[in-house]
Amino acid sequence: MTTWPAIIKYAEEDELTYISDLEEWNSDADLHFFEYEHLDILIDSLGLIHHLNNRNGAFVIPESTENTIDLGHAISIVKAHFSSLGACCAAKLAARSVAELLELVGSET
Repeated sequence: MTTWPAIIKYAEEDELTYISDLEEWNSDADLHFFEYEHLDILIDSLGLIHHLNNRNGAFVIPESTENTIDLGHAISIVKAHFSSLGACCAAKLAARSVAELLELVGSET
C-alpha cells in the first residue's frame, strides 16, 4: 500500500513527478495509464519503493518492493531534481526524513 504523498523517479531523468494523494493518482490518466520504463519507481512518504509495471488491465497499480530508499540517496535524487529546474541553492538541500523531502518537492508545484 502506498503512503501518500509520493514522487515518481524516472530511470533516466532528474525531474521528479509529485503526486499528492490517491485521488490525484486516480484522477490523472497521465499517471496511471503511462507506459513506465522497467526502472521507473514511485517513492512514497515512508520511503517505500514501488514498481510501476503492475497493471490491472491498462491501469498501473504501484506495487511495493518492500524496500526503502536510503535518506542520503533520496536527498541526492531531490537535489538533482531541483538542479534540473535551475534552483540556485539545490546543493544546500537537507532533510530529516523522506516525507520532509517530498513536501519540498510538492511545494514547488
